[in-house]
Amino acid sequence: METGIFAAFSKKVISTIIAVGSMFYSRIDGVTPTMNSPEIQYKNDYIYISTIIENCYTEDLNQIFYSGNMIPIYFSVDLYQVGQKDPDSTYNFYHALQYSPIGDDFTIFYSEFNETISSLNLDQAKTLLPMITNYRTTSSKNIDNNRNYYIKITAWLDKIHLEGMEEELNLLYYWNSIKPNSTSTVFTKSDFQI
Repeated sequence: METGIFAAFSKKVISTIIAVGSMFYSRIDGVTPTMNSPEIQYKNDYIYISTIIENCYTEDLNQIFYSGNMIPIYFSVDLYQVGQKDPDSTYNFYHALQYSPIGDDFTIFYSEFNETISSLNLDQAKTLLPMITNYRTTSSKNIDNNRNYYIKITAWLDKIHLEGMEEELNLLYYWNSIKPNSTSTVFTKSDFQI
Protein backbone atom coordinates (compact mmCIF):
# COMPACT_ATOMS: atom_id res chain seq x y z
CA MET A 1 0.00 0.00 0.00
CA GLU A 2 2.84 2.38 0.85
CA THR A 3 4.42 1.78 -2.56
CA GLY A 4 1.19 2.75 -4.32
CA ILE A 5 0.87 5.99 -2.34
CA PHE A 6 4.52 6.82 -3.01
CA ALA A 7 4.12 6.05 -6.72
CA ALA A 8 1.05 8.29 -7.02
CA PHE A 9 2.77 11.10 -5.10
CA SER A 10 5.93 10.74 -7.20
CA LYS A 11 3.90 10.86 -10.43
CA LYS A 12 2.11 14.05 -9.30
CA VAL A 13 5.38 15.74 -8.30
CA ILE A 14 7.03 14.87 -11.65
CA SER A 15 3.97 16.04 -13.58
CA THR A 16 3.84 19.31 -11.64
CA ILE A 17 7.55 20.00 -12.19
CA ILE A 18 7.18 19.36 -15.91
CA ALA A 19 3.92 21.33 -16.16
CA VAL A 20 5.44 24.39 -14.49
CA GLY A 21 8.64 24.15 -16.53
CA SER A 22 6.74 23.65 -19.78
CA MET A 23 4.05 26.33 -19.46
CA PHE A 24 5.72 28.29 -22.21
CA TYR A 25 7.16 26.20 -25.01
CA SER A 26 9.60 28.99 -25.82
CA ARG A 27 11.34 28.19 -22.54
CA ILE A 28 11.86 24.51 -23.29
CA ASP A 29 15.54 23.74 -23.74
CA GLY A 30 15.44 21.17 -26.50
CA VAL A 31 18.08 19.20 -28.31
CA THR A 32 18.67 18.74 -32.02
CA PRO A 33 18.39 15.00 -32.70
CA THR A 34 20.12 13.37 -35.63
CA MET A 35 19.62 9.98 -37.23
CA ASN A 36 22.49 7.84 -38.48
CA SER A 37 22.44 6.72 -42.11
CA PRO A 38 20.48 3.49 -42.35
CA GLU A 39 22.53 0.33 -42.67
CA ILE A 40 20.99 -1.94 -45.31
CA GLN A 41 21.24 -5.72 -45.45
CA TYR A 42 19.78 -7.99 -48.12
CA LYS A 43 18.60 -11.27 -46.59
CA ASN A 44 16.11 -13.90 -47.72
CA ASP A 45 14.87 -11.69 -50.56
CA TYR A 46 14.09 -8.74 -48.23
CA ILE A 47 15.77 -5.47 -47.32
CA TYR A 48 16.51 -5.05 -43.61
CA ILE A 49 17.46 -1.71 -42.15
CA SER A 50 19.10 -0.60 -38.91
CA THR A 51 19.76 2.89 -37.54
CA ILE A 52 19.66 4.95 -34.34
CA ILE A 53 18.68 8.47 -33.31
CA GLU A 54 21.50 10.34 -31.57
CA ASN A 55 21.32 13.34 -29.20
CA CYS A 56 17.65 12.85 -28.39
CA TYR A 57 17.36 13.34 -24.60
CA THR A 58 17.07 16.29 -22.23
CA GLU A 59 16.82 16.36 -18.43
CA ASP A 60 13.12 17.22 -18.73
CA LEU A 61 12.53 14.20 -20.99
CA ASN A 62 14.27 12.00 -18.41
CA GLN A 63 11.80 13.29 -15.80
CA ILE A 64 8.88 12.72 -18.15
CA PHE A 65 10.02 9.09 -18.58
CA TYR A 66 9.54 8.63 -14.81
CA SER A 67 5.93 9.89 -14.99
CA GLY A 68 4.60 6.40 -15.70
CA ASN A 69 3.05 7.53 -18.99
CA MET A 70 3.67 5.52 -22.13
CA ILE A 71 6.16 7.57 -24.19
CA PRO A 72 6.30 6.53 -27.86
CA ILE A 73 8.79 7.39 -30.59
CA TYR A 74 7.12 7.01 -33.98
CA PHE A 75 8.92 5.90 -37.13
CA SER A 76 8.07 6.06 -40.82
CA VAL A 77 10.09 4.07 -43.38
CA ASP A 78 9.51 5.12 -46.98
CA LEU A 79 10.72 3.37 -50.14
CA TYR A 80 11.36 5.83 -52.98
CA GLN A 81 12.39 5.51 -56.59
CA VAL A 82 15.14 8.03 -57.31
CA GLY A 83 13.58 11.14 -58.84
CA GLN A 84 10.06 10.39 -57.62
CA LYS A 85 8.22 12.69 -55.22
CA ASP A 86 5.91 10.11 -53.63
CA PRO A 87 7.07 6.87 -51.98
CA ASP A 88 6.31 3.47 -53.51
CA SER A 89 5.52 2.14 -50.03
CA THR A 90 5.46 3.32 -46.41
CA TYR A 91 5.88 1.35 -43.19
CA ASN A 92 4.90 2.87 -39.83
CA PHE A 93 5.73 1.59 -36.35
CA TYR A 94 6.66 2.86 -32.89
CA HIS A 95 8.75 2.13 -29.82
CA ALA A 96 7.02 2.90 -26.50
CA LEU A 97 8.76 3.31 -23.17
CA GLN A 98 6.95 3.05 -19.84
CA TYR A 99 8.18 3.33 -16.26
CA SER A 100 6.86 1.10 -13.47
CA PRO A 101 7.18 2.70 -10.02
CA ILE A 102 6.44 -0.66 -8.40
CA GLY A 103 9.38 -2.40 -10.05
CA ASP A 104 11.38 0.84 -10.38
CA ASP A 105 12.23 -0.18 -13.94
CA PHE A 106 11.34 0.49 -17.56
CA THR A 107 9.69 -1.52 -20.32
CA ILE A 108 9.98 -0.91 -24.07
CA PHE A 109 7.40 -2.20 -26.54
CA TYR A 110 8.50 -2.63 -30.18
CA SER A 111 5.38 -2.52 -32.35
CA GLU A 112 7.24 -3.73 -35.47
CA PHE A 113 8.03 -7.05 -33.77
CA ASN A 114 5.14 -7.07 -31.26
CA GLU A 115 7.78 -7.64 -28.57
CA THR A 116 8.45 -6.18 -25.14
CA ILE A 117 11.73 -5.86 -23.26
CA SER A 118 11.32 -5.46 -19.50
CA SER A 119 13.33 -4.77 -16.35
CA LEU A 120 15.51 -2.05 -17.85
CA ASN A 121 17.20 0.77 -15.98
CA LEU A 122 17.04 4.31 -17.42
CA ASP A 123 20.39 4.10 -19.23
CA GLN A 124 19.49 0.79 -20.88
CA ALA A 125 16.06 2.13 -21.89
CA LYS A 126 17.56 5.30 -23.37
CA THR A 127 19.99 3.21 -25.43
CA LEU A 128 17.35 0.84 -26.82
CA LEU A 129 14.39 3.22 -27.34
CA PRO A 130 15.72 5.14 -30.39
CA MET A 131 17.33 2.11 -32.05
CA ILE A 132 15.93 0.32 -35.12
CA THR A 133 17.49 -3.11 -35.52
CA ASN A 134 16.99 -5.31 -38.59
CA TYR A 135 13.59 -3.97 -39.55
CA ARG A 136 12.28 -5.89 -42.57
CA THR A 137 11.02 -3.65 -45.36
CA THR A 138 10.34 -4.49 -48.98
CA SER A 139 10.89 -7.64 -50.99
CA SER A 140 12.81 -7.80 -54.26
CA LYS A 141 9.45 -8.61 -55.90
CA ASN A 142 8.51 -4.95 -55.31
CA ILE A 143 11.70 -3.65 -56.94
CA ASP A 144 11.68 -3.02 -60.70
CA ASN A 145 14.68 -3.94 -62.84
CA ASN A 146 16.79 -1.00 -64.05
CA ARG A 147 15.38 1.41 -61.43
CA ASN A 148 17.25 3.05 -58.56
CA TYR A 149 15.76 3.17 -55.07
CA TYR A 150 16.49 4.54 -51.63
CA ILE A 151 14.89 4.34 -48.19
CA LYS A 152 14.10 7.35 -46.03
CA ILE A 153 13.45 6.96 -42.30
CA THR A 154 11.78 9.68 -40.23
CA ALA A 155 11.15 9.74 -36.46
CA TRP A 156 9.06 11.99 -34.24
CA LEU A 157 7.60 12.45 -30.78
CA ASP A 158 3.95 13.32 -30.26
CA LYS A 159 1.70 14.93 -27.64
CA ILE A 160 0.98 13.21 -24.34
CA HIS A 161 -1.32 14.04 -21.46
CA LEU A 162 0.35 14.38 -18.07
CA GLU A 163 -1.55 14.38 -14.82
CA GLY A 164 -1.82 17.92 -13.48
CA MET A 165 -1.73 19.55 -16.93
CA GLU A 166 -4.85 20.80 -18.68
CA GLU A 167 -3.31 20.79 -22.15
CA GLU A 168 -1.37 18.00 -23.79
CA LEU A 169 2.39 18.35 -23.76
CA ASN A 170 3.98 18.26 -27.22
CA LEU A 171 7.15 16.22 -26.69
CA LEU A 172 8.47 17.24 -30.10
CA TYR A 173 9.39 20.60 -28.53
CA TYR A 174 12.11 18.74 -26.61
CA TRP A 175 13.57 17.88 -30.04
CA ASN A 176 13.45 21.56 -31.07
CA SER A 177 10.40 20.65 -33.21
CA ILE A 178 12.66 18.58 -35.47
CA LYS A 179 11.70 15.21 -36.92
CA PRO A 180 15.09 13.59 -37.52
CA ASN A 181 15.41 11.66 -40.74
CA SER A 182 18.02 9.87 -42.76
CA THR A 183 18.32 8.45 -46.26
CA SER A 184 19.97 5.20 -47.31
CA THR A 185 22.42 4.75 -50.12
CA VAL A 186 20.85 4.12 -53.53
CA PHE A 187 20.25 0.48 -54.42
CA THR A 188 18.88 -1.60 -57.31
CA LYS A 189 17.41 -5.04 -57.72
CA SER A 190 20.86 -6.42 -58.56
CA ASP A 191 21.95 -5.68 -54.97
CA PHE A 192 19.75 -8.57 -53.83
CA GLN A 193 22.16 -11.00 -55.49
CA ILE A 194 25.03 -9.95 -53.18
